[in-house]
Amino acid sequence: MSAESRSGRGRPRDDRIDQRVLTAARQLLVDRGLQAMSLDAVAERAGVSRSSIYRRWASSDELVLDAIDDALGQLPGPNPTIASDAFWAELREGLRVAVAGLSNPIEHDAIQLWLSRLTHQPRLHRRYWERRVQPRRERAINSLRSAAAQGHVADAKDADLLVDMLAGLLLYRYFLTPKELRTIETDEQWLDRIVELGERLLTRPDVPHGPSADSGPTPE
Repeated sequence: MSAESRSGRGRPRDDRIDQRVLTAARQLLVDRGLQAMSLDAVAERAGVSRSSIYRRWASSDELVLDAIDDALGQLPGPNPTIASDAFWAELREGLRVAVAGLSNPIEHDAIQLWLSRLTHQPRLHRRYWERRVQPRRERAINSLRSAAAQGHVADAKDADLLVDMLAGLLLYRYFLTPKELRTIETDEQWLDRIVELGERLLTRPDVPHGPSADSGPTPE
């Protein structure tokens, strides 16, 4: 099938169909597993025609990649064009989006299934890295470097390592830590601690940070 026929050239794109298909794909991954998931099954679950699926995705593997990407949202990393005084708030929002996907049972199980399959398919694994991970990783690295250039972060020399460590924290919490141990603190509390730690370690000494940065001493 040609790229032109898959893209449905000449027809207006209905984003609602995209979202219905992606949602159906995530649910099918959990209900039936990767081996039993097909484009026909997704079309039936989503309530759309098979041609609507085929115009958008050439294979079930491509659809799964997009479904996981949709579940995860943007990886942590504020927009480099955002003013420096909004850096930490933007970082927290990026983390919140990622956590929303990872903490949802359907998305979590689907991602876990897919990652286990990727390790046995080097070519697909590489494509996932190049299409999904690398662009967002570079965006996060550039965000840190931009914040450093604006004076809001003390040092971004090892921005790549910092971003990888942050991604590692997310994977450790949601894929290696038993669920019952994650109830010690809520996701919101965990996110607050990560951002506060980042501020303590990375903010320049001459720049106030934290919730009490704008407040003076408490009167007695």
